[in-house]
Amino acid sequence: MRAAIRTIERVGFILFALVAPALAQDQRATAPAPAVTGPGYDVSVGYANLTMAMPSAQHVNLSGLDLGGSADLNSRWGPMVDAMYVRASDVLGTRHAAYQLSFLGGPAFYPFDHGNTRLSVHALAGAAIVDGAVPINTTDYFHGWLIRFSYAAGGGIEHAFSRPFRTRVRVQADYLHSAFFNAQGAVRPQNNIRLTVSLVWRLRERQ
Repeated sequence: MRAAIRTIERVGFILFALVAPALAQDQRATAPAPAVTGPGYDVSVGYANLTMAMPSAQHVNLSGLDLGGSADLNSRWGPMVDAMYVRASDVLGTRHAAYQLSFLGGPAFYPFDHGNTRLSVHALAGAAIVDGAVPINTTDYFHGWLIRFSYAAGGGIEHAFSRPFRTRVRVQADYLHSAFFNAQGAVRPQNNIRLTVSLVWRLRERQ
């Protein structure tokens, strides 16, 4: 009897040793995976048009390229960066070209979204390089270039295409502050209006 009991105990121990790892493996395999969180990222490229106010109370239209990038930390806001280069071949009849190169960054907010469309507002700050010319009289003009602090504030609307392509169109307008010389060589602020139309590529969806 004792021998039989010992045999049963040994067999039971062996069966437990074989079944326990299998049960543990099944439990690990069927347990839900922990949620992965992280921001979404996108980049954009598009056309920019800048109406640049000159100190002589006149305006010059410049056009060129706008590059950007942003991250969605949550559904309502995230940081963004913006780089723009715009140019005009003739400033106010001086035959001197002008350009503006700016690098800005700051927060963007998304107060409303519906389906594939969402609205955004932003406040950016950085620096701008302005090169241009200002007429002094009918024959002479002052020209030069200047680097100064710059900022922009505005908003836009985005519309997404079909989800597999992760592509959106963004139309954006903002007020962009920079600075340039007047005809006497003194630095004066510039109050500019910028319009951009961009294609946006989603590199990573927010989890």
